[in-house]
Parts: sequence; C-alpha cells; structure tokens
Amino acid sequence: LLYTIKFEPHEIMLQYSRKSIISLVIASRLYNTAESSCKFKHPILVTQSSSLQKKINRYAQENRNMPTIGMLIKESQSRDKNKVVRSSQFMRREFLVRISKVIINLQNLPYLLLTNEDIKRVLDLYMYAFSDMLHQPEIGSVGDVDHFNEVLAGLLDDLKDIIWLLSKGIHESQQHFMDKDFPLTVKRVMDYIVLNRLCNRILARHHLSMHIEREGYVSVINTELRLKNVINKNAAFAANVCQNVYMETIPEVLINGHTDTKVSFIPNIIDYVLREILKNSFRATVEGHMLKVDKPPIIVSISNAPDYWRIRVSDRGAGISDSQLQNIDNYCYTSFKEESDYSEAFGQLLNPSVQDHGSSLAGYGVGIPVSKAYLNFVKGSLEYQTMPGLGTDVYIKVPHLNRILDEVRI
Repeated sequence: LLYTIKFEPHEIMLQYSRKSIISLVIASRLYNTAESSCKFKHPILVTQSSSLQKKINRYAQENRNMPTIGMLIKESQSRDKNKVVRSSQFMRREFLVRISKVIINLQNLPYLLLTNEDIKRVLDLYMYAFSDMLHQPEIGSVGDVDHFNEVLAGLLDDLKDIIWLLSKGIHESQQHFMDKDFPLTVKRVMDYIVLNRLCNRILARHHLSMHIEREGYVSVINTELRLKNVINKNAAFAANVCQNVYMETIPEVLINGHTDTKVSFIPNIIDYVLREILKNSFRATVEGHMLKVDKPPIIVSISNAPDYWRIRVSDRGAGISDSQLQNIDNYCYTSFKEESDYSEAFGQLLNPSVQDHGSSLAGYGVGIPVSKAYLNFVKGSLEYQTMPGLGTDVYIKVPHLNRILDEVRI
C-alpha cells in the first residue's frame, strides 16, 4: 500500500510506503523541520554551523566576476611579476562566491534528494571546500602564493567527481517523484552546477598555468590542437571500454574530411564531448551487431570552415527511437537500464575510481546533457540525426576561438 505525500515548498508529489513515511516523520522531528501534517522543509545538516551558513549566505549575495577568454589570454601573456598575487587574491574571493551559490542551489533541492547519500556527499564536499578556502590566510606577497596553489589544487581534486555523484543520486531518487516538473527542476540545478564547475576549473587551471610553461598553450588554450589526434585518443579509450565489457570484436574508426585541421581551443571540453559520443557509438554498434565478426565502422568526419569547425560521428548501430530522442537532453534519462544486459558492467568499468570524471558518467543519463551544456557555453551546438534501426549521426559545431574571445565569460 502506497501513500501520497505533498512536500512543500516545492509542491512535489511522491509515493511512499507506511514504513517510509514513519521513517521520514521521525527524521523530520529530530531536525525540528516538519509538522504532523507532513509539510516538510529542508533539514539543517548537523555538520553545519549557523555562523558558517551566514557566511555562505553573505557570499552568495555577491556578484561573480566573469572574465572573458580574451582577458585570460591577455593576463597569461603579461610580464607583470605581481600578476600571480593578484590572480591568487581574485581566485580566493571568486571561489568563495561561486561555491556559496552552488551550496544555496543544492540546499534548495527537493527534500527527498537531500536525503540521498550521494547528494548529501556533494553538499558536504562543497561545504568543506567553502570552509577550507574561507580559513585560508589573505594573500599579500609572492611567498603566499605557493601555499594557496596547493590548497586550490587539492580542492579541485576533492570536487572532481561531484557531477557523477549528483547524477547517481538523482538516478536513485527519481523513481519516487511523480511531479512532471521534476526533470525541469533537476535540469535547472544541474545546468547551473555543471557550468559553475566548468568555469571554476578553467579559472583555476588558468591561475595555476602561470607557474608552468607548456609548449603550444596560452593559459588553458591549446593553440595547436589537432582534431584528428583528439578523435584517435578518445576513440582508443571507447574501444578499450567496449573490448573489456563485451568481449566482442569492436568496430573500426575511420576519419575523413579535413584531417589536418588544427584549432585553438580548450581541450578538456572537446575531450569530454567526443568521449561521450564515441562511447555511445561504440556501444550502439557492438550491441546492434552482436556476434558478428565484421562490424560496420564508425566514421568521423572533420570540416574546417572560416567561422566554425565541425565534427560528425556516424555509426550504424540501432539508431535512437522517438521516445529516446524526446528524453535525450534529460538528466534523469538513460537507456542503459532498459536496453542493455551489459549496463552494470559498463557502468562499473567507468566509475570514478577507475577513470577520471570525464569518463565516469555512463549509465546515469548525463553524458549528452553535460556535453550540450559545454558546447552551448562556447557558443557551439550538438545535434542528432537518427534513423531507428539503421544508425545515428551526431554533429558537433564549434566557433573558432577568435570569434568568441570577448563573448564567452568564464
């Protein structure tokens, strides 16, 4: 027997057994956040102090400083010896403002999501990061910078898996939500956190790059990024995953078009997008042609035009059904659970303890929405053309860097 509960202030409708209701009411009374009528508010985490929360609220009211890509390049090329001090001061304040805004967004999630262990873990990680940065001493000289850089690098490492954890938590919790607007609520929060995280890491890597000279790089920009090499690297990863999971022959990847194209771009973004798309293409091809020795190749085409460069990934797997296509941008949606007997193995192979955050999201329905968010951020796009039963073409479109230097704010 299931009971329906109305949670306020989010107006979320859920179904629970009597045992679950009793557990929730007991928990809510422990936190003094609910009345007997089951009108729930958010729990106050026992690990949070009111003074820390006040500081979070104060920083969250401040505006972010959002430099353009062009400004980062100009700063990177500056010969001013004090730029590392100013950059450290900027990063400390900016980190606190941006992290506080994420914390507020997380705290405003529906109550049930905040009871999930993975989502609570994310909130705790952000709270710790804010507290750690808050208690760092002010940076007044070059001598203070090295310690700050160590702290900053450590916090980046601590937060590297938050998207995976959030996705896992949402995936585990969504079955309880009947409200039709729940996916939109998730998308709003996830889009914000995904882009906040991306921008924070770009700014941090830009700051840290001032201490390390890398050939072919200006700030976080690889000025000689050869697209064919990027495709080959990520195709090799996807091929290795499929080989380990399916124990099948894997499709060949053929690259054609403007194969000598070099661009200036942030490599982490295109690495992530290509890795997700190629994983999907390998999986579709292998599962669509199981037990066949000769599988149709995955064809990747490169086009380089004056304003944009494009990549098309074509596979001859099973294609995407209409119902799947309608949900493909939904953070709550994944075809893994309904299609593949290999889902669990594939997901385990790609968990964050095995691979970095860019490859650990299979099975939780975030690869495509995150890829779209990344490309939209740089004024690009990701589009699908599919023929169910025959295959899928995925189109990546990205403007050349000189067109967005003053448009994209980090």
